[in-house]
Amino acid sequence: MARLSAWHRAWLPGALSPGETSLLRLHIASSLLTGIVNGALNLADVTLAKTLGASALQVTALSVVTGIAYLGALFLGGAMHGRRKAPFILLYGIVGRLGLWLLAASGDPRWFLAVIALTSMTQALIVTAQISIIKRAYREENRSSLFGLTVSAATFFQLLTTVAFGWLMDWNERAYPIYFGLAGVAGFIGAFLLAEMEVAIARGGSARPGRESRGRAWFEPPSPPLLEAYRPMALPSVAATMQSMRGSVRLILRILRQDRAFACYERNFFIYGVSILAIGPVVPLFLVHDLGMDYGLIGIAKGFLGQAGMILLTPLMGPPLQRQGPSRFSACYFALLALHPLLLALAAAFPGMRLPIVFLSFAVFGVAMAGVNLVWSLSGIFFARDEDPSAYQSAHTALTGVRGGTAPLLGFAVMQAGSKVLAFVLSGALFLIAAGLMARMARRTPQTCVDAGAAPSL
Repeated sequence: MARLSAWHRAWLPGALSPGETSLLRLHIASSLLTGIVNGALNLADVTLAKTLGASALQVTALSVVTGIAYLGALFLGGAMHGRRKAPFILLYGIVGRLGLWLLAASGDPRWFLAVIALTSMTQALIVTAQISIIKRAYREENRSSLFGLTVSAATFFQLLTTVAFGWLMDWNERAYPIYFGLAGVAGFIGAFLLAEMEVAIARGGSARPGRESRGRAWFEPPSPPLLEAYRPMALPSVAATMQSMRGSVRLILRILRQDRAFACYERNFFIYGVSILAIGPVVPLFLVHDLGMDYGLIGIAKGFLGQAGMILLTPLMGPPLQRQGPSRFSACYFALLALHPLLLALAAAFPGMRLPIVFLSFAVFGVAMAGVNLVWSLSGIFFARDEDPSAYQSAHTALTGVRGGTAPLLGFAVMQAGSKVLAFVLSGALFLIAAGLMARMARRTPQTCVDAGAAPSL
């Protein structure tokens, strides 16, 4: 009974204000539709390797370009700081998600790479934009759980889409542009509903009482000294756009230089990111070429087992994240995530058991990523405290792009010089190093790398 109560509180936290309830409906609908486009993109690497016959280098290039795409936050994230996010979200939805129909123009692997890179960049920018909306939409005591609920909703549809996509590709893999295009339409509608959340908040739908609901424009954040590096564009000219980009870079660099706790956290998170991205090109090649798995089995592994944990557990992880803080919370799930590549390495050593071991590996991956995805999305709110968190999230996202442009090459080099198994072992070791550094950060005093408990909670 106690367990049932815990699940009920996690999925449906009590005492929601009318504003929170209304915004949550929009948020869940947006998340469900976003899950569809994410589910299709989840099999982009397999589509490239299996249907388009791409080389190992081209599969690695996909991981690189999707990682580099996150650098868009470095140049465009500052433009969103202190401004309404809806116009940006709609623009990114049109260009990136509806842009998936461009895949029909050519069956060349290089064209596929270019289109997916564009979509990945806009995905990263939408995530950067939505964090400010989430902060304004929900009260602090409900935010982590409600956001976890929307993550579960998105992941549920992502799971269904990944499995269905695998079946459709086994049926007619040459129709992949249609599958991706339809997923892009669903993703655009999801972006539209996310933008509608901002409109609802501007009409007075914010759940947060006090001065923010007494006439203060929700999109006008305070201007502490740390965030003065950004200067809004005065005119929509090329020069003003370049000035905004330079301002974005200065803003991110200033945050990393002055907020030592955030810089320490990002260093540790960077190591985790190198590990997860290094095996990006290795996993699809291992599943397709070494294990000979078809789309259906890969869909079950990456779709069902790899995401079931995120669906069931993400809402439950909100309270532990708020209680433990980002550093200690990250340490736990980085350590668990190390089992994913190590189990894949084990699958290569036991041919008769490789399929069950692969399934177990992706099940562990799903549980661990439930925690990692939550802290990735909300850590910017923690470190920004009472300010607009989009600048911190831009820094977080830009660093994802930096490691995304280099880490897959590391995995490719290890795979070529050694083996896929060696790449998996290296990945597991890096996960454990990142976990150890996060655990050490959690023990440090506020004067160096603060623990979550030494600062305001999420």
